[in-house]
Amino acid sequence: MTQVGATNLTAAQVLTAASPSDDAGERIRPFDWAMTRRVAGRMMRYAVLFWCIMVLAVVLAVLNGTIPLIVAQTIGGAIEQHPESWRDQLGVTPTQWLYIGVSALVTLAMLWYVVMRIRQVAVATLAERVVRDLRSEIFAHLQVLGMDFYDRTKVGRILARGTSDIDALRRALSEVAPRLTIAVVQMVYALVVMLAYDWVLGVTVLIGAPFVYLVNWRFRQLLSNSYRRVQETYSLLTANLAESIAGIRVTQAFTREDRNSDMFRGICHLHRDRHLVVAKAQGLYLPLMDVTSQLFIAIALLVGGLRIAKGAMTVTDLLAFMMMTGVFFQPILVIGDMYNVVLQAMAGAERVFHLIDTAPAQLEPDQRAVVTLPRVDEGMWIEFENVTFGYLKDRPVLSDITFAAQPGQTVALVGHTGSGKTSIINLIAKFYLHGSGRIMLDGIDIRLVSPGDLHQQTGIVQQENFLFTGSVLDNIRFARPEANDEQVREVCRRLGCLDVIEELPEGFNTQVGERGSALSLGQRQLICFARALMARPRLLILDEATSAVDTVSEARVQQSLERLLEGRTSFVVAHRLSTIRRADRILVIDAGRIVEQGTHAELLRDGRVYPRLHAEFVKLSEGKG
Repeated sequence: MTQVGATNLTAAQVLTAASPSDDAGERIRPFDWAMTRRVAGRMMRYAVLFWCIMVLAVVLAVLNGTIPLIVAQTIGGAIEQHPESWRDQLGVTPTQWLYIGVSALVTLAMLWYVVMRIRQVAVATLAERVVRDLRSEIFAHLQVLGMDFYDRTKVGRILARGTSDIDALRRALSEVAPRLTIAVVQMVYALVVMLAYDWVLGVTVLIGAPFVYLVNWRFRQLLSNSYRRVQETYSLLTANLAESIAGIRVTQAFTREDRNSDMFRGICHLHRDRHLVVAKAQGLYLPLMDVTSQLFIAIALLVGGLRIAKGAMTVTDLLAFMMMTGVFFQPILVIGDMYNVVLQAMAGAERVFHLIDTAPAQLEPDQRAVVTLPRVDEGMWIEFENVTFGYLKDRPVLSDITFAAQPGQTVALVGHTGSGKTSIINLIAKFYLHGSGRIMLDGIDIRLVSPGDLHQQTGIVQQENFLFTGSVLDNIRFARPEANDEQVREVCRRLGCLDVIEELPEGFNTQVGERGSALSLGQRQLICFARALMARPRLLILDEATSAVDTVSEARVQQSLERLLEGRTSFVVAHRLSTIRRADRILVIDAGRIVEQGTHAELLRDGRVYPRLHAEFVKLSEGKG
């Protein structure tokens, strides 16, 4: 198998980094009218601007054909006519005719400049409006896609949909429609003029059209798959780069720098090779189109010279005709170039619309059956009845889960990594829908509850303490943007972290940096606590939320949580004894099943699995594990 560049990685090995589920979708035709109609539909949202651009394109095409015609008439007239003939036929001298021709050229050139400037601005405006709409639509759609989509899709591929693929569409929007209109009108205008001058020469030039079409069709097939492969490796490249940057600490910790560099270099070599395939095809295609045009111009010149010798046409007519052949064939090169742009845009549009068409997980209930959760000041009643769930249909990760949490209770989930604790949390928060069994919230089937309604009454602190770029204040009131500064301070005061935040360089106005990088891990977790409690939740979910808080901070946070969680139902995934011991009920999870449940004292006395886990927790807490 051919190696990629100088590395030991083959193209097949490089491409294994992309799973089939990351692909944009099924292979489609290089030119898809359905895709074209979808893009055109978004352009027609600005129909007035679009048709203004088309009118300006027609005007430019006419100007492009008229200017060479005036040049030919001005030069040819001065060559062929005698002064007496000029006065008798036109009432002007040859010199006056020359001035008239030059003045007309200058006037048309100024008009061309003005029209072209207006067209450029109008085209850019239309393209940016459509691109803005598409990016906004992509972002809005990403907000409602289920967690299963993000489980199977790499971040780099998602980013490519809103960057490189949209950029390919932008170029098509700003060039294809107006330039193709100019090209087509210009060719029709030139053909009519050429036939008017001499129909024999006109037909001679027209005969070349089928040959030019065949050349274009052959290279169209060659380029289509090449552009698709370039787009695929670009997405793979961005995905690998994003993942490598996100995991740079792990890479350096395990001294994987050289191996990862080899992998990325292999992808770059593969991307380069695919670009070169396209460049070689284009390097043959565009010159061949140009040579074909010049060949038919040479034939027209030969036929025209013979017709002048027979007295069938004048030198002025031939000069005008030859200039119009340039006007006729030049758009063919534009059409060929625009087809390349269209192919790239089709590959991008396929991916963009595939993302937009990705159906969200069916988390929303039928609007006719939706039930609103009650708004009360006590916690939720949560009940699981024989619940089974799997991220893949044929691979369950939870089986026969049954338990109940009364309002105001704290339930701790314990078990080894991969036992199913986080999966239970995901079902409670309705990030996923369970398979068989029932989940009841305040006596209401969770399938009838809108995720938005549930999340408005839920506070979540996950193991990954994610903070958005901005200030501490912005992050705390993320769930309640309308909260004022004093309300934010009061939440932090009750939580017991007000002094920690006030000691930051700029207090609540301290910028947290990208993903909270400007703060310590403990500070980030405290801010996430405050953010969750700011939502005034009836249901609180803490997923390994105290794992990185030091002993002093944890003692203060635990003391505050006991007071704040009164009246709230809370689920806690934790390994700290201080958290587990305070739970009203402990669920021991093993291999996707609840093997034991009860209080801390009950499980220590009667349990079989929990005592062993407890011993591990003790070692962990004492720093011996």
